[in-house]
Amino acid sequence: MDTSRLILAIILLLLAGYIVAMNWGCVAASIRNKKRGIDRHPSTVPIVSFILVALAHLVYPRPEKNWMIVIPLVDIGNWSLLWLPNGLIQEWRKRKRTEAGAPPNDGPALPIDSSSVTEGPPSVR
Repeated sequence: MDTSRLILAIILLLLAGYIVAMNWGCVAASIRNKKRGIDRHPSTVPIVSFILVALAHLVYPRPEKNWMIVIPLVDIGNWSLLWLPNGLIQEWRKRKRTEAGAPPNDGPALPIDSSSVTEGPPSVR
C-alpha cells in the first residue's frame, strides 16, 4: 500500500515538473518570437503545478517531503499571477484611452469612407 502511494506521488510530481518545464519553454518561445517580430505567443498555465504537488503531498504525506513546494515556486506560470493585477490595470488604461474618442453607446455610426454613393442598385455595364 505504501509503495503504491509513493509511486502515485512520484507520478504526480513528474507531471508537475513537466508543467513547469513546458511553462518555461513557452516563455522562451515567446521571447524568441518577439525578437523575430512574430506577434503570436504561447501562454503559460498557472496553478496546475501547485495542484499536482498538493495532490502528491496528500497521497504521500511525510513531514520530510515539504521540499515538494519548491516545484510550484519555480514555475514561471505561477509567477504570472503576481503580475496579473499590473497587466489588468494596463489593459484597462489602454481601453480607456482608445474609447475616449469613440461615440457613446447607441450613437451614430461613423461612415466607412467619404466616397459619394448614389442611391439605387448598381448599374450593369
